[in-house]
Amino acid sequence: MKPATGLSRRTFLGAAAAPLAAAPAARPNIVFIFSDDHHWQCLGANGNPHIRTPHLDRLAARGVNFTNGIITTSQCAPSRGIMLSGLETFQSGLLSNGQTSFREGFEPTVVEQMRVSGYDTVLIGKWHIRPTPRACGFAKAPLWLAGGSSKYQDPELRRGHSSAAETVRGHITDLFTNAACEYLESARSPFLLWLTYNAPHTPWYASGEFRRHYEGKDPAAIAPPIHPPGGKPYDWVTYYSVITHLDEAVGKVADTLDRRKLWENTLVLFVGDNGFMCGSRGITGKVVPYEESIRVPFLAAGGPVRKMASQDMPASSIDLPATWLDYAGVRPAYPLSGHSLRKVLETGVPDRDAAFATWADGRPNALATGRAVEPFRLVRTLSHKLIRWESGREELYAHRQDPAETRNLAGEAGSEALLRDLRGRLAARMKETSDPALSWPAPA
Repeated sequence: MKPATGLSRRTFLGAAAAPLAAAPAARPNIVFIFSDDHHWQCLGANGNPHIRTPHLDRLAARGVNFTNGIITTSQCAPSRGIMLSGLETFQSGLLSNGQTSFREGFEPTVVEQMRVSGYDTVLIGKWHIRPTPRACGFAKAPLWLAGGSSKYQDPELRRGHSSAAETVRGHITDLFTNAACEYLESARSPFLLWLTYNAPHTPWYASGEFRRHYEGKDPAAIAPPIHPPGGKPYDWVTYYSVITHLDEAVGKVADTLDRRKLWENTLVLFVGDNGFMCGSRGITGKVVPYEESIRVPFLAAGGPVRKMASQDMPASSIDLPATWLDYAGVRPAYPLSGHSLRKVLETGVPDRDAAFATWADGRPNALATGRAVEPFRLVRTLSHKLIRWESGREELYAHRQDPAETRNLAGEAGSEALLRDLRGRLAARMKETSDPALSWPAPA
């Protein structure tokens, strides 16, 4: 897809430097950290007394924890495509783990726009899409994982844009952290550091240093407090251990920013690339529209952010690319489908009351399991969630009162006004994004 403004790549690249003259003198650095398969409540700041995440909790205390933060598409590759494009998957063409390329002619990514505006754009960590980091606008790629999964100890990684994969000795979480801190030691502002961990994605490996906090505990007894009971048993001991290791890594990055006196002019964002069902409803994956899958840790901190500890305004990952460009003083090369979070980050005043999520690839090969998940769209407010499936069926949940989403209110008497309101919000979003779901059958 070409930019909606009609700019060719050559025209965009030639004109992109123009805004620099009028841009703020001290545009903030941006450190964007993605975790992987991260259950929203596997964070002490989100009310889990069993898990140790002191550094992430401190990050939340120094800025804002979006307690109603969701991911726009709950799967690894499309979640990254959304961050790169600022567009819904059905707009960019990067639909799923089974379709990891952008639509032919799509350009330029948000990262490319940042690079041309003067930002040093740096990739460290998991990549998992077909276009190369260079093609997506990264000027540097010190250490990265090309695929979607990796063993944790002595992984196969790449150094630089043109390198082949090589075995790198060490733990993958530490390797990515060390590479990030090494970059920050000599970084020159402004920069965009894209730091994407594969933790806590399987296959897990957690050393005794981190397992000791949980060893010997009954996994069922230390499940997150709001995680729905029942379902498949889950190894919370190992899962928590991997997250505690990740937490230490984030602490090292934050400490480096502090020591280099970069904190006050850096926007730090920590978000899960998708949630994880962790056995709920008998599912150990993601993609589905339920809370454990779409809700994620969603933190913002750094000098530009007002310290408010907690913010319940609905926010979605698709809002982040718009936020980056807003802070960079860069006018988007095409209309984005997210909306900048800058106002709420700086003032604490909410400016929206709903967030949206999608799944657009109903093919069996969209998931590694070979099973299909029916496409859906959803709208989520502070109290309710409406899921609309491609077939026309609906599910309506009062997620605040019923966090396990056990009672579908869609067919119950007394829900008519709420359904009309949420259907209207969802229809408006579909029109705003020219969503092909507008042609789906009307709700039964």
